[in-house]
Amino acid sequence: MKSPVAVALLLVCLCALLPMSDAQTKPKKNQPLPYSDTDGYQVLSSIISTSTEKLKSGSVSIFHQTVSEEAFREVRVQCSSKFPGEFQSALEDFDRKAKRKFLLQREFSIQKEYRFVETVVGVQTSTKSLPGIYSVSTVGFDENKTHAIVLVQYLVHPVGSIVFGGDTVFYLLRRTESGWQQASDIQKYGRIY
Repeated sequence: MKSPVAVALLLVCLCALLPMSDAQTKPKKNQPLPYSDTDGYQVLSSIISTSTEKLKSGSVSIFHQTVSEEAFREVRVQCSSKFPGEFQSALEDFDRKAKRKFLLQREFSIQKEYRFVETVVGVQTSTKSLPGIYSVSTVGFDENKTHAIVLVQYLVHPVGSIVFGGDTVFYLLRRTESGWQQASDIQKYGRIY
């Protein structure tokens, strides 16, 4: 009969040879992937920088995960026929990417300090204290990366209110020699609430 120590040692060695479970080696289905699109961060940084340049001080709050397709489906349907032809390829790419949630990384290049926010529970903001919270989608591009579409939500929870206000806007941008510029000749699409 073998000693209990030898049996225990044999079991430990066998366990080390077993493959790791799928839970440890594969991301979960609903787990967001890291967002790593350099051009996407340039577009997002351009929009957030323009929106926050008038703020005197303070940091910018950005939701850590990209906005989900379900959250903007209604606005997307309302705007679907309004996007110009030159942006259709970028819109198709946007729709493909929007099916998946991504986790934003610290790759924004904005003038203000920024922080990621995980949830809105307990967040109170007003125009006198903190600005609102930005929630952004991934960026859709055409094949040549000369046109871009992104959805940006700006949420404000005024002190004393039980509801959020803000806006949800689709931004259309063109790449120029000086970087990404909003297509100012095209009306913005979205809603204010």
